[in-house]
Amino acid sequence: MSAAQTRSNADAGLLQQLESAGSGGAPVQAWVRLKPKGPSQDAASPRETETSTQAVVKRVAQRVGQPAHSLKVLPNLGAFIVSGSPDFVRELIHQPEIESARSTNQPLTLIQPVESREVSLPRPSRRPARSAARRKRRPRR
Repeated sequence: MSAAQTRSNADAGLLQQLESAGSGGAPVQAWVRLKPKGPSQDAASPRETETSTQAVVKRVAQRVGQPAHSLKVLPNLGAFIVSGSPDFVRELIHQPEIESARSTNQPLTLIQPVESREVSLPRPSRRPARSAARRKRRPRR
């Protein structure tokens, strides 16, 4: 798979994390979505997700020579979360079964307003206060 295709599969945050980690750095964690088998499917079925995940992780571990540090399969989403060496994750995103890969460490940013302006709200009308004499009390039992 070419570098351009890898860039389309992986988000910028994951690529930056892989670049900064180097080849023997700290483990990198990624959220990986599998390609569905059929064109009419939105996500791979739970059974396909389980089998495809195990197959692709095993294949990558054999190629790199290192197993994944941790693996969490999300069968109903057609995805999995994997933690491994930068080389492992780099090889993983090159696999043909992978639709997309994203970093799990997303920056927290505020959504900037598109158009901001001051808004004045009408003041609520005040009801006249009821006098204590007019209030009815329930009898005590």
